[in-house]
Amino acid sequence: MTLVRTLAWFALAIAIMIGAVWLAERPGLVTIEWHGWRLDTSVGVVLVAFVLVGALVTGLYATWRWISAMPGLVFESWGEGKRRRGYRALTQGMVAVAAGDSAEAQKMARLAEKLLDEPPLTMLLSAQAAQLAGDKEAARRHFAAMLEDPRMSFLGLRGLLTQSLRDGDSTRALAYAERAFALRPDTPWVVRSLFDMQAHAGRWREAQETLRAGLKRRLVDPERGRILEAVLLVERSRAAERSGSDMDALDNARAAIGLAPERLAVAYRYGELLIKRGEPKKALKVVEKAWMAGPHPDLAQLYIAASGEKDPLKRVQALSRLTNLVPDDIDSRIAIARECLEANLWGEARRHLTAAASPRPTVRICRLMADLEETEHGDGEKVRQWLAKAAEAAPDRQWRCATCGTAHDRWRSVCESCGAFGTLQWTAPEPIVTGAGPVDETPRVIDVPAEILPPERPSARGA
Repeated sequence: MTLVRTLAWFALAIAIMIGAVWLAERPGLVTIEWHGWRLDTSVGVVLVAFVLVGALVTGLYATWRWISAMPGLVFESWGEGKRRRGYRALTQGMVAVAAGDSAEAQKMARLAEKLLDEPPLTMLLSAQAAQLAGDKEAARRHFAAMLEDPRMSFLGLRGLLTQSLRDGDSTRALAYAERAFALRPDTPWVVRSLFDMQAHAGRWREAQETLRAGLKRRLVDPERGRILEAVLLVERSRAAERSGSDMDALDNARAAIGLAPERLAVAYRYGELLIKRGEPKKALKVVEKAWMAGPHPDLAQLYIAASGEKDPLKRVQALSRLTNLVPDDIDSRIAIARECLEANLWGEARRHLTAAASPRPTVRICRLMADLEETEHGDGEKVRQWLAKAAEAAPDRQWRCATCGTAHDRWRSVCESCGAFGTLQWTAPEPIVTGAGPVDETPRVIDVPAEILPPERPSARGA
C-alpha cells in the first residue's frame, strides 16, 4: 500500500512539472478591465492567484468550523473524561469485591453509578457490593432490577438464585433455576443447579427430564448419567408405592435394574418388590448379581427373606450360597458369622470372624467377638477385652457421601449434609496420613451444587 502511494505522489509531481513547463513555453497574456482599472499579466500568474485565493478561502472555512465546533468538543472531552473516571471506579470496585473489601466496593459502586450511564454494569457491581456487605435486601433489589434488561437478566437470575440458597429459601431458588434453564439450557451450572434442587425437593420426574436434557447436550457423562437415572427411578418407585400404585412402583424398579443392576440400592428395591409380588426366586437372582458387585448387610437380610427359611441352621445354609460368591470379602464373612451366631455354630462363627479380623479387626468384628465369647463361654473378661478393642478398632464400612464425606446410617439418594444427589457409597473412611499437616474434617457446604456428577472412587461401592 505504501509503494502505491509513493508512486501516486511521483506521478502527481511529474504531472505538475509537465504542466509548469507547458505554461512556461506558452506564457500567453491576460487583460482585466474593471471600473477604469486595467490589469495586464500572464496566464501563469493568474493561475497562481487562483490557487492562493482558494487556499485562503479553505483556511477561513476551516477556522470557522473549528470555532463553531469548539463548545461541543469541550463538552465531549469532559464527557470522555467522566466515562474514563467511571470505568476506573467500576474496575476498582470489582477488584474490591474480589478482595472482600465491602466498604471500598460500595464506595466505588456509588461513584460508578454517578459517572456512568451504564445501568447494567453499575447494577452488577452494586449488587455484589451489597452482598459483600451483608445487605441482602439491597442485593436482591439490584439483582431484580437486572431482570428488566435482556442483556443482564441471566446474571440477575444467578444472583437471585445464589441469594435464595444462602437464605435457605429453596422454593424460590428452584423457581429462579427454572427461569435460568429456560433462558440458557446449555449452561452447565444451570443444569447442575436445577437437577440437584429438583432432586432435593423430591421432584423426581422433573429431575429425570433435566438429567436427560443434560445428557442430550453432552453436559453429563453418559456413564454417570446412567447411574443417576437409575437412582431417580428408585425414588419414583418408592413414591409410586406410597401413592398406592404398585404396578408403577414395579415398572420403575424394573427400569432401574435394567440401567444399573450392579447398584445396591437399585437391586435392593427391585428385590423387595419381587418378594412382595411372590416371586422370591427372581429376587434371589437379583441379589446374587448385586452381591458379586459388592456385598452389603442389607442384601444379606433380603436374601434370607427371599429364601423364606425360618430355621437358623437352614438360614445359614441359604446365606452360604450367597456369601460363597465373594467368600473373602469382609461383609461376606461378617454376614455369615452373624447367622452362625444365631444358629449357635460357635466354631464356624469364630472361623469367619478370625479371618475377617486380619490384618486389623473393625468395630463390628470386635463386638461380634464379644458376643461370641459371652454366648459360647460366658467369659466376662474376654468380653471386656473385645469391647475395649472395639473402642480403638478400625472403622467399618459406612454409607459416605463422595462429595462432602459425611457418614449416614442408611442409604438415601440425597446427602443430608451437602444436598448432592446419588453420591452415597458403601466404603470405609480413608485413613489419615500422619505428618501430612492438619486435616480439616468440617463438611464442605455448597450454596450452588458444584457438580451434577461427583467423581466416583474406584474402590467404593456406590448407590
